[in-house]
Formats: sequence, C-alpha cells, structure tokens
Amino acid sequence: MPAGFSAETDVSLPQLPLSLVPPRRMRFENFVAGANGALVAMLRHGMNEGDWIYLSGPSGSGKSHLAHALNAEWAGRGRRVAFIPCTDPNARALLAGVRAGADSGAIVEDVECLAGQADAERALFNALNQWRAARSQVLLTGSGADGFALPDLVSRISQTARLTLQPLDDAGLEELIGRLVDDYRVVPGRGLAEYLLRHGPRAAGRLTGLFERMSRRAHAERRVVSVPLARECLEELRAGRLPGQ
Repeated sequence: MPAGFSAETDVSLPQLPLSLVPPRRMRFENFVAGANGALVAMLRHGMNEGDWIYLSGPSGSGKSHLAHALNAEWAGRGRRVAFIPCTDPNARALLAGVRAGADSGAIVEDVECLAGQADAERALFNALNQWRAARSQVLLTGSGADGFALPDLVSRISQTARLTLQPLDDAGLEELIGRLVDDYRVVPGRGLAEYLLRHGPRAAGRLTGLFERMSRRAHAERRVVSVPLARECLEELRAGRLPGQ
C-alpha cells in the first residue's frame, strides 16, 4: 500500500457535504495518454529488472496518476512496493526505513521537494543504493529541475532513463472530460465539453481537480454537471476559494 497520497490535481478542495462520489481510481486503464502512448506502454510493459526511469513533466501533467497506476499494477502482481511521496513531511524517514529485497519496486514522487535538505538528499541516495543492489525497478517523478546539492545523488539520478510527459491537445482534453464523466458517474449538461475546452484549465491534473469539485457539488446538490455549475466552480477558483491553483 502507498506510504502516502499525492494526487496531482493542483487543487486543494474545501470540505464539502458527504455524497456518493467514490474516489477516482488512478489506473492505466483510465489514463488519457494523448501523445504519450509509447511512454505509458514503456511504464506498464517495458520495465525490466534493474530499470530506473525518471518521469518528468510540469505540474498537472499526469505524473502522479501514472505513479499510482504503476503502484497498483505492481501490487496486483504481488510485488512489494515502496511508494514514497516526497511532499510528505515524513519522506526522509520513509526513505531511511527502506529495506530493499528481491522482487521489490520503488516509486518516489516529486523528488525535487528534497533538494537542499542535506539529510533528505542523503536518505534518498542511500535508498537508491539499496534499490540498485537489489536490482529493483525504480520510478522517480519530478519537474526535471531538481537542484540537488549532493554530487553523488546527482550522479545516481543522472543514470535514470528520462521520459517526459507531453500536454494533452484539445482532442485529448475532450477525451479526458468524457472519461471523467464516466469515472464520477455524473450527467453532463449540454455544451459542457465545449465550455471547459474554452474556459477550463489546460493541464490534465488541474482539469481533473476542477471536475472532482463539480461532481461533488452535483451529487450533493442533485444537479447535472452543467455549464452554469462549471462557471460557478471556475469563479470560485479564480476568487481564490480553491487554494493551490
């Protein structure tokens, strides 16, 4: 099970009334790849024993979705997975507690969050050494601009294969909206996709966060996910009532 959760939505949702909206499961099956089809296939089917991948991309591009999807895939095969979100205040302790062994895998999210913290950088370096000795498959995610101070850590991370997520185009964003409608089990209002494509966030993660907000309100208030509801949520976002955007 994950040591922590770091959904890459870039939207911190205020508390809402309880509804019947289930959490969205981040899996390969519901990831809209767009131009990233080969990258997704590499993560899902192309990693061999001892392979290390650094998945980079801007905030909201889908790194966390893929990290959680890979975690679920490995866990489903009975593998022991170290899942460490570096946004977690306990990330250094989690890294220090790593005990790599045969048939283990590791996923470390947002590695740049450790940059400039000497103890945390050393803990990551030591964990990487353990995974290297055990020939573990390792996925790191981050923006690509790490800024680590520890030269040995810089050298170790430079040995990863780099994959970069490309943003979705309009066709990909429209497919994502359809996928979110299905995942959140809502009724879309007329013109919703066109409105969101014109006025909504362009990053997949931010759009997903906005849609989660809309779906929760729709279920709680017994409304369809309509253009007026989308407009209300966007106005709240722009007014700063949805922190993190």
